[in-house]
Order: sequence, then C-alpha cells, then structure tokens
Amino acid sequence: MVQPMTVRYVSADFLTSSHHIFGQLKVSQTGVTGLLSDPRNSYIEISDASLVRIQQPDKVINYAQMLWLVKSQAVAVCIHKREYAGSTAVLRAGYTRVLPYHVEITTAIFEVTGTLDWSGRFEFSVLMTEGTNAFILLYDALITSSFSSDLHIDSQVALINRNYISTLILTRKSPPEEISDE
Repeated sequence: MVQPMTVRYVSADFLTSSHHIFGQLKVSQTGVTGLLSDPRNSYIEISDASLVRIQQPDKVINYAQMLWLVKSQAVAVCIHKREYAGSTAVLRAGYTRVLPYHVEITTAIFEVTGTLDWSGRFEFSVLMTEGTNAFILLYDALITSSFSSDLHIDSQVALINRNYISTLILTRKSPPEEISDE
C-alpha cells in the first residue's frame, strides 16, 4: 500500500531584485529546500500572495490568489520555522562535524547576516559550486535592503540564491562550546 504524500502550506517571504512577495507555499515532506531544488520545475506557485516594491515596503501594490515566480529570479526565500526547510543534511567526504559560521552576505540589493552550517573548514569556492541546488541555507537570518531602510526581514531560515551573491564575509566562527554533535 502506498502512503499518500503529505502536503502542507508554509508562509514565506520571497525577495526578487525588485519586489518582496509574501504568501503561502505548498510543500511536501522535502520542505522548501526540496521544492526549490526540484529540477523538474523552473517556477514555484505562491498562493494568497501580496506584492510589494522593494523601494516602498509599506505599500502593497497587488494581491493575487495565485502568483508564479521563476525560481532563478528569487534572490532569497525566508521561512519562519526550521522544520519547514526540509532535509538539510550536508555530506562531504572526510568530515562529519558541522560547524556554524557567522556570515554577512551582500547582493546587488540586499545585505544578509546569519549562520551557515558547514562541514569542516569553510571553503568559499566549494560553497559556490558544490551540488545542484542554487540556494544555500542561513539560519537566524536578518535581511535588509540597501535601497530602503524600512525593509527588515527576520527569519529562522533564509535560502539565498548563490547566483546573486556578490560578497561573503566570515564574521566569526562559533567557539567549540557552541558546537553540537547532532
């Protein structure tokens, strides 16, 4: 007997180079990470969407029952519960311990601070090229816009499109007592 696939709706913020979209995303057990890394679809469907310009974050310009967003145009996707991210296993040969790295990322429009979980010694070239998923996960993220001081998004998880990353700074590595063996 085949079990039916569990589907749920997750609230999320989507940032493009020009707009901030808030709405509901339909995800399965693979979570938002699985949905964004699915190579069979180049778009995502957002239900009950509100569309706002980055320059005017307090003014909703449109509501839509259904909005389609091309995945490659999403600079960041923010979700407010870690369990909605889905499987976040990091597999790299030779390392089994995941270390939290505090980072600051800039794109052409956004500044992002958060924690990147990484196996072993951090390597920027590997971060930018490893795997097929265009999005990297940051935990406890804060996103601000360089165009509008009013845009602030606090998120437990932010998926950042690596194709939009301009700079990355390691601000500090967590001391050993903060590292967990989970």
